[in-house]
Amino acid sequence: MQIYPGAELIECEIVGRPLYLPLLKDNGGAMLIDCGTRKHATEDVPRYLMQSGIDADELAWLVVTHPDGDHCGGTAEIKKRYPRVQIACGDADCKLVESPHDLFEFRYDGFRQDHGIFFDEETAQQIKNCSSTAQAVSVTFIGGETIRLGENRILEIWHLPGHSYGHLGVYDRNNSTLFYGDAIQGAGYRSLNGGWALCPTYLYVDAYLQTIRIIENSPAEIIVGCHWPVLRGKESIRQFCAQSRDFVMYADLLIAEYLRRRRSGVTMRELCERLSEKLGEWPYGVHLELANAISGHLHRGVETGRLEVDRSTRPFQYRIRES
Repeated sequence: MQIYPGAELIECEIVGRPLYLPLLKDNGGAMLIDCGTRKHATEDVPRYLMQSGIDADELAWLVVTHPDGDHCGGTAEIKKRYPRVQIACGDADCKLVESPHDLFEFRYDGFRQDHGIFFDEETAQQIKNCSSTAQAVSVTFIGGETIRLGENRILEIWHLPGHSYGHLGVYDRNNSTLFYGDAIQGAGYRSLNGGWALCPTYLYVDAYLQTIRIIENSPAEIIVGCHWPVLRGKESIRQFCAQSRDFVMYADLLIAEYLRRRRSGVTMRELCERLSEKLGEWPYGVHLELANAISGHLHRGVETGRLEVDRSTRPFQYRIRES
């Protein structure tokens, strides 16, 4: 699907949700932004590149916006097929992008020990299957760098943390377009048929709020995410940014209210179970995915002194700090 001349989307699917992989082209060179899972990188991406007339020597860049299996799982497969490609990611995310093992342990199994929240064996194996073998990254970015794609095509690298520490965006200066990956997420992820499929999955609240401010105050006239429709015009961008911020504010309010009513202590699982249907209309079966966002709110509460955490038992218990 063409966004404008020189920018297209490879339309894929991940667990019943849309996955859009941006492809930027100019004067025989190309940049792929995210590569999907191993399956996408072995099937959808090569098929689309071949149909677009891009050969193995013309894919110059693969920029991974952040470490998730549907964004970086296929890096090794892309490198096999396009050996001249330079793979880039955020400096703070490099370890997770390069290592499928570390990615799973931190990103998908990180709440097991302290909170008793984890995927069943079948789902865990499906997540692991998203990634191929380990693959080294060619270069890391911290934001502020530029890449020249073609003689007059300047692409800016933006640091947009919150969903991950090193999350990147790519800004096409000539076309006032930001490719933001999963940097902001509105009220959640929708399915291919338009229903709600998954809650927002940011991890670091203050960084996420800052990223929302960066995008809404940016010069971008078009913003392109990996799971959301292309948004054109300042008003549409502003509304999506406001929706993203409103979810954070409402989640913070509900968590605080619940903790005030349960002064003896609350687990993260209990918060996920009790607040899920108040925060959104996604299926109850994915309610524990709220652990990502809720963990960020709880961590911020502990860091600012509003909350205290009892780490002497498993799962951890959180409560309002008594003044």
